[in-house]
Amino acid sequence: MIAFHNKIFDNNTIRKKEKAKWDFNVIVIDAGHGGKDSGTLGVDGIKEKDVNLGIALKLGKEIAEKMKDVKVVYTRKTDKFIELYRRGQIANEANGNLFISIHCNATPKKPSDANGSEVYLLRPGRTKEAISIAERENSVISYEDNPKRYQKLTDENFILVSMAQSAYMRYSEKFADLVNKEFGKDTGIEPRGVKQAGFYVLVGASMPSVLVEAGFLSNRKDAHYLASAKGQASIANAIFDAIKKFREVYEKNIEAE
Repeated sequence: MIAFHNKIFDNNTIRKKEKAKWDFNVIVIDAGHGGKDSGTLGVDGIKEKDVNLGIALKLGKEIAEKMKDVKVVYTRKTDKFIELYRRGQIANEANGNLFISIHCNATPKKPSDANGSEVYLLRPGRTKEAISIAERENSVISYEDNPKRYQKLTDENFILVSMAQSAYMRYSEKFADLVNKEFGKDTGIEPRGVKQAGFYVLVGASMPSVLVEAGFLSNRKDAHYLASAKGQASIANAIFDAIKKFREVYEKNIEAE
């Protein structure tokens, strides 16, 4: 037994309180870009910020309807500019259990044949393509009031950050794998696998987190699918199915600890 401030707690009570901190009850959905930051511009003038928000809102609605014990927190619900560092703050202030940042990919050449979805973890990029994608997504700091705040986030510091988040990384990896598999089922978007890169938006979130590139807006087929209500609903549903499976694994592991 442990005495504290004239109150007595048994070890089981303490364990229950500690485990309660890990209850799977808050999901944070981050619709990339917004407001003055349109994100990538796809074929036929399709704006990434609009696609991201459409998927995010549909995903949040599905969670609210089918997981009534889980709170949905959005970093934005409208066409609003939110600084990258603030997105992680929102997630932490909400005590989130999972952070999902939704984006769309593109190639410099439009239209192009490149297509498919990718799911990213926070680690220094291994390939030129991954590094290039992170650089493009990170370039939105030019719209921020104080972009210098990110200057210390070098490759070496990203290694330190990812090590500091090692408590969450195994869950991030599991969720990323599940999302990639669900994309391969009924989305109409070809999954390209789980990858890693140094995305600023993932740095501040102290919880399992991934960045989803839902498809290529530089590819006509992907772009029109992503811009459609049907396509966005299908992608939201795939991510939701991954969340359901992830929750089972997450809660089983927490219960076993």
